[in-house]
Amino acid sequence: MNLFYKNNLIIGDNSNLLKRIFEILEEKHLNQYAEFSYVCSPQTDIELPFISDFKCNQIDVNKDIKTLVDKFDLIISAHCKQIFPAELVTKVKCINIHPGFNPYNRGWYPHVFSIINKFPTGATIHEMDQKIDHGSIIIQRQVEIFSYDTSDTVYKRILDTELDIFSETIEKILYNDYHTYTLQEEGNINKKKDFQKIRQIKLEKVYSGREIIDLLRALTHGDYQNAYFIDDENNKIFIRLTLEPEEVVKE
Repeated sequence: MNLFYKNNLIIGDNSNLLKRIFEILEEKHLNQYAEFSYVCSPQTDIELPFISDFKCNQIDVNKDIKTLVDKFDLIISAHCKQIFPAELVTKVKCINIHPGFNPYNRGWYPHVFSIINKFPTGATIHEMDQKIDHGSIIIQRQVEIFSYDTSDTVYKRILDTELDIFSETIEKILYNDYHTYTLQEEGNINKKKDFQKIRQIKLEKVYSGREIIDLLRALTHGDYQNAYFIDDENNKIFIRLTLEPEEVVKE
């Protein structure tokens, strides 16, 4: 198999996503024809026992540019928390697997903000340029948000969708035999500080029923302590929301 990209790096900070990417490459036997290295960010400490039982190496994409440029033909970002520098994305083909439907809610936690602002969400694989979650689209697919979804349930569907479109396109990417298209609008972007701002529920603020439910379900994600309020004794009280659709019995 004469692949165009043979020395490849997959960098991510979600061990489950990396494991499933590894399994896809195994199922397609692509690891027989190309080298795939797996790393995470310096601020992340994850184990990758599915690859020869070794601990994930860490790479700083800003400090290790020369190593990355010299060693790899293709770099795939799979939920990597680092911002790739311009020098890297211009010297090496960099592709991003992004848990959002570009150009809407680029940046931090697209699914969280989509529950609140009603912009589309989904999964996008795109070439990386010098902007965050920006660049020519290889493939994307929208994921529906239901009234009973939390951040957690939406994210799980997005993750499945990301893996579906990765499986559909990875061979074309490795052959460098794919077409892209450019979005005509810039959309919007959310930063980490924007997420921090929405976490506190202000007890004196007036919310509509829809607003408070959407905000709480957007901030409900497993055991994470996201939404909170400050009580009269200055205690921080965390909140999670449980949503259970009524089961309709068919006669």
